[in-house]
Order: sequence, then C-alpha cells, then structure tokens
Amino acid sequence: MTTRLGKRSNRELERKVRKNDPEAMHELARRLVQGEGIAEDQKRGFELAKKSSELGFIPAFTVLGYCYFYGKPIPKDEQRGVELFRYAAENGHDAAQYNMGIAYERGSVIERDYEKSYEWYQKAADQGFAKAFYKLGVFNELGYGREINLIEAAKFYEESAKHGYIKAIHAIGNAYYLGTGVIKSLDKAVAWLTVSAERGYRPSISLLKRINDKNS
Repeated sequence: MTTRLGKRSNRELERKVRKNDPEAMHELARRLVQGEGIAEDQKRGFELAKKSSELGFIPAFTVLGYCYFYGKPIPKDEQRGVELFRYAAENGHDAAQYNMGIAYERGSVIERDYEKSYEWYQKAADQGFAKAFYKLGVFNELGYGREINLIEAAKFYEESAKHGYIKAIHAIGNAYYLGTGVIKSLDKAVAWLTVSAERGYRPSISLLKRINDKNS
C-alpha cells in the first residue's frame, strides 16, 4: 500500500501536517522514526504517528508498532508492537502484513508458525511489497514449513528484484550464476549482480569479482 505522499518532499509534508492531514503525519512520522531522508527524530515521529492513528489512518498503526517493537523512543514492548502490527495488517496495510510474517517466522513474541508467516508474506506480496516476495523466495528455497521448491524460490526472488529489493537482486543474480531454480545464464547473472553492486551491496561486488577473475 503506497501512500499518495510517498514521493512528496519533507517541506510539503510539513505544510500538510500543519493542516492536520493524517496521511502526511504518517509519512513524515515514518521518515522521522527511521531517519529516511531526514534527520532522525523518533520522539516527534512517534507523536505524529499517534496523532495520525487517532485520526483513523491505518498505516500509522504500523509505525506505532515499529516504535513499540523496537523501543524507539519509548520503552520496548514487543507484545504491544505485534498487537499494533496485527491491527494494521488485518485492515490491509502491506508493511504491517510483512511485519506479521516476520513475527510468526521469528517466534520471539508469538509462537513460531511458518504457515501463518507465509500467509502474511503472501498477503503483503499480493499488494506488491518487495520484501515479502523475497521472504516467499527464502521459504521456498530453505523449505520453511513446506517442501523445498527452487523454481518457485527463483520466481519470487526475481519478482522482488523487479520491485528493487537489493537482497533479491543479489539472490536472483546468484541463482542465474549457479543455475539454481533457473536455467544457468552468466549474462543474466552479471546483469542482475551489476545492479546490486552499483548500489554498494558487498556480496554482489564480491561475487562479480570472482566471476571476472574466473573469466579473465
């Protein structure tokens, strides 16, 4: 679920916040909490997310869940964090659905359940959430709660890569290099790995170097 304001400048968001726009509050809160394109200010981010949630904007509950789960800037309360993730997830927020997948996969707060984890990742992926496609690939590659299926894993990695997720870009590049779940193709491997290497992803840089050394 990409909000309408995802590409707006911080200055534009501030103007909308002054007009009590809950969507702007959420987007600015998200950036402030994570220090994304703006100086990190977890306290103000939390306050904005809280106000946005009080105005009924569902994605804001995901930001609040993140704050509670990781203790930023409030005392850490993972249980409360998961409760907020679940509320937002059940109301259709893709990032919250992804976080519910994480919660069930890790099993640190709620009992580990790979099947439920997979279902939540699938819900997020159905909305185009890049990291969720990657997780579905991992589950199929490693056989978490299901039989190993390398072909399905590669499909999910490639879909995640097309959405720009750097770990998936490396994963599908590596798959083409090894011929894991796909027909081996050095050209495709190098093409994908170059994309992630140019973004500074060290595993891709290392693998490209090995490929170049091997073929030089």
